[in-house]
Amino acid sequence: MDLKVHKIATKRKDATMKKILVAAALTMAAAPAAMASKARVNALAGSRQIVDIQTAFDRPYQFMALNTMATIEWGSADTKAATPGAVTEATPHAEGGFLMKSDDMAYGAYLGRRSEAFSTVVDASGIAGLLNEQNPINLYYASKMGEWTWGVTVKYSNGKDELNAGGATAEASSSGLALGATNGTWDVELVQGLTGKSELGADSVESKGMTQIGVGYKINDKMEAYGKYGMVKADITSGGTDSTYEQSGFELGFVNTVVNAEGANFFYGVAYSSGKIEDQAEVSALPVWMGIEADATSWMVMRASVKQNIIINETKVTAANDAKVNIDSIDFNAGLGLKLGKGMLDASFGTANAGHLSFS
Repeated sequence: MDLKVHKIATKRKDATMKKILVAAALTMAAAPAAMASKARVNALAGSRQIVDIQTAFDRPYQFMALNTMATIEWGSADTKAATPGAVTEATPHAEGGFLMKSDDMAYGAYLGRRSEAFSTVVDASGIAGLLNEQNPINLYYASKMGEWTWGVTVKYSNGKDELNAGGATAEASSSGLALGATNGTWDVELVQGLTGKSELGADSVESKGMTQIGVGYKINDKMEAYGKYGMVKADITSGGTDSTYEQSGFELGFVNTVVNAEGANFFYGVAYSSGKIEDQAEVSALPVWMGIEADATSWMVMRASVKQNIIINETKVTAANDAKVNIDSIDFNAGLGLKLGKGMLDASFGTANAGHLSFS
């Protein structure tokens, strides 16, 4: 569930306000089946009805709707938390894995996929040099049982640096799982962080709970109503001071695929979302979005989406005497996929660079 908190225009440098800035892109721990990439999901606003290997990690029954494939995500091998005030997602992490599929089961393994919830807490701690998740691996399996299709994903990561430049040993480890099932009408899913800790000398971040639950109801083959709830809690020790990071939020939404013909897919959605970062900020929003994915040529797929909060669009900053922010929330994303034989090269582009296209 995406709970976006507006960037606050302030030059205050206290640690609390740095955490607010980190929350600018806070993420709660989310077409043809051959397409699979973050670029595609982002270009289509992460809408609920998208089926992709990137959405299947949190809804593992979707692995049964995909084909046998290998997928690789461009990225870096960054090891440490971002500078306090930055956002982890600004530097993509390299990822990749495979899926083997038959009529009655699907299974595979994936390398490099980090928990966005845990990474956000590591960055929000304000402790420079903490390790993010190291060498993460996901294993997944899905199958059918009567009228139900179900799936499970398990994840583990571990890393250590005794030659850290600051002299203190840095360590990080985490584990978690996701469970999900669908009977074609009802979808249910659970994402649960089991352990998560990053230490740098006497400083540390330790997860005390990272949970996301969701349910969906398919009204018909084009319409779906859904709800999801997420919470994150972690203990932070920094410079001899202990604090607690708590975040929670929910979203109730509706999506409708207006056109789903060969070579074209047009959809829209609306949701009510509410979230809170304890003692820092609260947000309420009513986002609406629309997106399209269509074959531009026999060898290229174009994608685009636009999303904006309407009527309800308020962020209240507790750390700034409950100051309220209600400013432009328009969000545009687009991308393309180049068909290369039996493969696909996906890319995304946006207009954040002074209105000019930037490509990644």
